[in-house]
Amino acid sequence: MSELTEQNLTRQQAEQEMACLRKIYASVRLLDPKMLAEEPCYPPWKNVHPCTSCVGREAMAGKCQCSKLETLGSSLYQVTARYVEVDGKPYVMEMILPLDASARSTLNSNELIYRDALTGAYNRRFYEEELKHKYLNAGVAMIDLDDFKLCNDTYGHSAGDAALRLIVSIIHRRIRSTDMLVRYGGDELLLILPDISAEAFVRKLKDINKRLFAAHLPEFEKMHVSASIGGVMAAGIPISDALPIADKRMYLAKHSKNTVVTEDIAPDAVRSENDHRPMVLIVDDSPMNRDILSEILCDDFEILEAPNGPKCLELLNAWGSDISIVLLDIVMPDMDGFDVLSRMSTQGWLEDIPVVMISSEDSSQTVRRAYELGASDYISRPFDARIVHRRVSNVTRLYARQRRLSALVSQQFYDREKNDQMMIGILGQVMEIHNSESIHHISRVQRITSILLERLCQKTDIYGLSGMDRYLITTASSLHDIGKVAIDDRILNAHDLTPEQTAILHTHPILGAQMLENLSQYQDEPLVKFAIQICRWHHERWDGSGYPDGRKGDDIPIAAQVVALADAYDGLVGKWDKHEALSQEEAVAELTAGKRGAFNPLLLECLRDVEDRLAEETEGDTPAPPRKKGFSLTKLFLDEV
Repeated sequence: MSELTEQNLTRQQAEQEMACLRKIYASVRLLDPKMLAEEPCYPPWKNVHPCTSCVGREAMAGKCQCSKLETLGSSLYQVTARYVEVDGKPYVMEMILPLDASARSTLNSNELIYRDALTGAYNRRFYEEELKHKYLNAGVAMIDLDDFKLCNDTYGHSAGDAALRLIVSIIHRRIRSTDMLVRYGGDELLLILPDISAEAFVRKLKDINKRLFAAHLPEFEKMHVSASIGGVMAAGIPISDALPIADKRMYLAKHSKNTVVTEDIAPDAVRSENDHRPMVLIVDDSPMNRDILSEILCDDFEILEAPNGPKCLELLNAWGSDISIVLLDIVMPDMDGFDVLSRMSTQGWLEDIPVVMISSEDSSQTVRRAYELGASDYISRPFDARIVHRRVSNVTRLYARQRRLSALVSQQFYDREKNDQMMIGILGQVMEIHNSESIHHISRVQRITSILLERLCQKTDIYGLSGMDRYLITTASSLHDIGKVAIDDRILNAHDLTPEQTAILHTHPILGAQMLENLSQYQDEPLVKFAIQICRWHHERWDGSGYPDGRKGDDIPIAAQVVALADAYDGLVGKWDKHEALSQEEAVAELTAGKRGAFNPLLLECLRDVEDRLAEETEGDTPAPPRKKGFSLTKLFLDEV
């Protein structure tokens, strides 16, 4: 979009100019405000292709010139709209130019630079260059992930990445192809829904909010995602003006978390709405039976219905733990109630969602099998409505209490883990300052370790690493050089070491392992066991050329192997003096060629696989210059907190 000085033309001048333009453009029109309001679509795709951003209306509103690219099938068009005044009245001169294959190739390359590499959503550049100044009749929403930093601190950056990818994929499934989702910041998403009514906009945001809350990451079972959403209808103002309003409402939503705030919804109203009634899923192939149960429960429960087993599983996948209880018939076609119970048990749903069997099959063998498969209760037909209501309510309350207790225990666990990580981080920073290294080295080694472990477990299961093992190894990696605190500063910071000084420096793995082994009260803790392995053997090499014990191959614990590669990689790319630092490609090539010692070939494969992610993860770190003087432990502690 470009600003123009107002062009005042007579009708004759306008017709003459349009006649000249028709020699270049396939279509040239002069549109007044009424035509723009009533006939916004361009002739080549009228009634076929809905316009997602009318540049004619933008040009009229901003008294400027706007242009865009539009596709129809395999054809590509450039659309330009210019504001003019004809005989003192406002118009827009619209020009359409078909483009050839080379232009389409350019469009595809532009599409790549506008995409976020991690999530596939549009990126911030797309907003700045294509959306910021648009005048769209659209719903504008800011979506912020709740407790995202705590998620990263507790589970590692790989978990945060997985959560972002999951959330973007859920939102993409709930919006139209004409809608636009932008990764605006690290954990902030901008959603633009053109040509949507205010009522539909609110419904869509609430639906997205509910779907996100029901989502789970299979590889991080304990992690739960939710989002705070602020929305505003933008009409007659550019997106850049609507965004701060949506952002402000998003921060209002964050006071409650997992909340939607729009111009039509006050935060208190949303809070009461989020505290919704328990949801019951009724699964029965008989419409009459579903109607009877719905009538009994509808005053105190939200009702979902499924006519068969596959539909039940589909709703469980969509709603997850938002479903408070399942009422399940046994005799159904294709998949009976026992099959559904078995599937729910396999998927782990029975831990959070109770199932009450309601069936006319009341033999002791049938009832016994239902309980063995995990049913919480069994009600035989014909039944008393009051008994059904009471037993469903009792089971629901029991599981709700269990969920609250589980959440409380989980929060205490997360708090403990957060404090542990904070103290390890402080120790790591003390060690780095003592060693005059980059203050960012440990955090980068942790992130690189996490990414390598994630890729390793995707490629093979030969090392049998669980999700918790990966988390503990990543955490323990921050202590890999803790033994250096026992080495004289003059040796650590010397540029040219004598053979005697080198021999002393090479004792730091043993010293670090001994420090941790002396913590006798913690010897059985998995974190300490991994930390000892990492400290002692992170300088060993695959071919036996490392130190201090000359171990080779898989005699080196996998935790030490991964941290060794992460440490070596960051040692090449993360130097404070950028003249000495290698590029990412140079570092990977040097490690692969064995110039920094031999590493596990499988881990080197993993390193090559994640090159792009490593660049994204570490490019934001600007290493601080080495510190030569003392430091304030109090300030360091406060900074870390």
